[in-house]
This record gives sequence, structure tokens and C-alpha cells, in this order.
Amino acid sequence: MRKLTDKVAIITGSSIGIGRKMAEQMLEAGAKVVLNGRNEKRLMDAFKEFKKQDLPVIAVAGDVSKYEDCQRLIDESIKAFGQIDFLINNAGISMEGTVEELNPDIFKKVMEVNYLGSVYPTKCALPHLKKADGSIIFVSSVAGIRGIPNHAVYSSSKMSLTALAEALRIELQETKVHVGVAYVGFTENDPQKTIYDSQGKIIPQPKRDFIKAEPVEKVAARIIRMAEKRTLKNVFTPLGKLNAIINRFLPFIVTKVLSNNYRKTK
Repeated sequence: MRKLTDKVAIITGSSIGIGRKMAEQMLEAGAKVVLNGRNEKRLMDAFKEFKKQDLPVIAVAGDVSKYEDCQRLIDESIKAFGQIDFLINNAGISMEGTVEELNPDIFKKVMEVNYLGSVYPTKCALPHLKKADGSIIFVSSVAGIRGIPNHAVYSSSKMSLTALAEALRIELQETKVHVGVAYVGFTENDPQKTIYDSQGKIIPQPKRDFIKAEPVEKVAARIIRMAEKRTLKNVFTPLGKLNAIINRFLPFIVTKVLSNNYRKTK
């Protein structure tokens, strides 16, 4: 991570999980980091832990689904460090439930956080990223490659990031701004991770004992490497890569597997 010395990185959703681990790794590599999250207590816990080590970090609490909070995030970052080299759009929320049973508010909430929560910080940061020939990373999911039953809204929100990135690359082709998409697979749960249930209640993220999850530190390092190497896209985990290949060339097989698994869970 030699390219990170004195670079400035904004990481949304960095109070826990992958985001916090990315912050830790980037700080260790010499970067200056801006932490962000909606839960101010969790955010300040992470901030205090890093400040104990006298690391160059600030924390800006805010909701990325609100444009004014995103503009404040960028303004505070520039005020503190004077530039923005990396914007990692990591903040997100998941859900469980069929389209039929979901509370209508869930559609809006998930799209606001997962889609607009990437659009807004990007829009606000673009003038500064252009000056720095910077990098934008959208943290998507293997669920953004193919719609997953019982997670239709989440899949839709993550799939939309691909279209956003593809359009941005062309819009920014006369600049040196990099735009990458990370299709993250099953990752070890942070104990504090929560999701929406079908009625909009916040519940703990269910354990995924049915599949081997990747360690958080490994996932974080891969995303950072994408920003360093300016990779356009990367599908994580062997299962995720297999899913992407089969879905492209033999989509009916993916449909059959998903259908069979869905019937077993009903």
C-alpha cells in the first residue's frame, strides 16, 4: 500500500465492519482518513480508538441518504485535510423479505441508503477528486450481479451501482478520475451489523452458517487494492466469480439453483 502515504480517503459506513477495517488498514499504510456513519456513538468509538494511536483521522457523523449531510462530509474533509484522493462508498443496509410481503417504506429506505447514499457523496466530492486525479469505489455485492429472491430490493440497489459506475466512467473520460466497483461476497458479520426485516424493523444480521464467509480484513484489503491499482471491477470470492461467469453464459443454471434454494427456505 505504498501509494497511500499522505493520501486522503473518505470511507462511508466506517464505524463498524468492512468500513472500519479499511480505515484501519489505510491509516496503517500512511493515509489520512475521514470516518463516517449514522450512529454517532459507534462512530466516535472508532474515532477514539484511532486517535489513541495519534493517527491522522477525523469523524463526520451523518446520513449518506441526505444530500446536506454528504455536502457537510466533503466540506469537513477539505477543511481538515485540503484534498480528497479516495472516496469509498461503503455505507449500506440489507433486508430480508419477498416483494409481496415487504412494507412499502423498505423499498425507499434501502434505495436511499444503498443507491443515493453512493450518488450524493460522489456528486459532492467530484470537483475535489478531479483536482487530485482521485479514485471512486462503489462497494456492491455479488447480489448485484443477479437478483436474489427474498433480497430483491437489496439486489436492485446494488445492481444500480453498476449502471452508475458505467455512466460515470464515460462522463469522466476526459479526466483522470478512476471509478471502480467491488462485488463483495459473503463476509464475516460484525456483531453490531443490523438489517431491516419485512416490516421495517431493525434486527441483528442473521448468521450465515450455510456458507464460508471471508474474513473482514481480507475483504477490506481487496477493496483498498482496487483503489490503488485503479481496477474497474472485481468480483470477490470463488463462489462469487463462479456465479458471475455462469450467470453470463448459462443464466438458466443460476435460475434453477436459486429457485431450488428458495423453495427449500419457504
